[in-house]
Amino acid sequence: MSPFSFSFRRALIACSAIAFAAPAAAVTVTLTELPVPDGFPTAGVGNIASDGSVVGTAWPDGAIVRWRPDATPEVLGGGLTFTLENVMPLISKDGSLIATAGYFQDGESLRAAPEIWLSGTDWLELPDLTLGDASPYGMSYDGQALVGGASPATGTTPRQMPWVWTAAGGQQALGMMPDTVWGEAWAVANGGHVAVGFFEASAADETRYGARWVDGTPEWILDADGNHVGQAIGCNSDCSVVVGAGRDADSPEAWRWTEASGVEYLGRPGGAADGALYYAFESSDDGRIIVGSYYTIDPMLGAVNRGFLWTPADHMQDFSEFLAVYGIDYGDDFSDLVVNSITPDGKAMLVNGANIDYVRQRAVVRLVPDDEIYADGFDFIPI
Repeated sequence: MSPFSFSFRRALIACSAIAFAAPAAAVTVTLTELPVPDGFPTAGVGNIASDGSVVGTAWPDGAIVRWRPDATPEVLGGGLTFTLENVMPLISKDGSLIATAGYFQDGESLRAAPEIWLSGTDWLELPDLTLGDASPYGMSYDGQALVGGASPATGTTPRQMPWVWTAAGGQQALGMMPDTVWGEAWAVANGGHVAVGFFEASAADETRYGARWVDGTPEWILDADGNHVGQAIGCNSDCSVVVGAGRDADSPEAWRWTEASGVEYLGRPGGAADGALYYAFESSDDGRIIVGSYYTIDPMLGAVNRGFLWTPADHMQDFSEFLAVYGIDYGDDFSDLVVNSITPDGKAMLVNGANIDYVRQRAVVRLVPDDEIYADGFDFIPI
């Protein structure tokens, strides 16, 4: 398949009622494919900001790309970068900061460290770093705090440790749970006081057990029966809502944790393979819309990722089937599809994948309440 043209291709579906709780308005669903920037063979996407700006990575040199709505993609430089599909690069929800993991010369070797975009193609290694090789996996909504994983400066146990960075405090190691050997933080609240992520218990047990940190002190995230959940991946602006992945075959479902209700498992869409793990990546700020992925077995392609959309009213929905309701044929025959980021208002979702020919694909799906178009007076309540 040839690369997309620089003009965004849109699929616009006229007024359809969505089965959200009354008094919800009818919703128009649009899908906007994001083109590969000129001069690059392909690109993947990382995160979406409130205004619809998307950041991603163009190969082969790892340049950072920003797609702004209805504009030509901008190549921001930043390579050589470490690429983690569906996670990096990062953009704060308010759009004020873009960050990724860069490689910097350190004697005869390269050292990994977070870097932040300044302007044009200029990047700056994050200042006040105190740990070894470090990668950023999460950023606060306001761009004032970052979290990630790093090797200890001494190279001793633990092999990987979680950290938080703020402009006021620099990089600070977050606490490790006793007898754990690997820890990473993947999301952080505004202010940096609360973070979420996971620990691995030992070199022999690489299961990722979900955890949160409050002012640097770790605590497990447990369900109502006292069972560990899987890795915590995302949280809202104050981390009062946390979402994460299935733990293992005994507890495969993605989950949502809230301060008010604790852990809620999100269920499974039809057609999922037995033993599939589900990954909730992000939620809207109110926690009412959650996006993520799971895998299933395709007769032609074997094990493939599929995206999902979850709401309290409609529960777990396969994302391609959700789009098909609105006449959008996208992703059902893909070899890979992940819905990896969502805007705080829940009205725009970022899709990263590869088509049946394994060619990378990128798209933004928008849910536009018809009252925003026709001013019919209804409220958009996506639950």
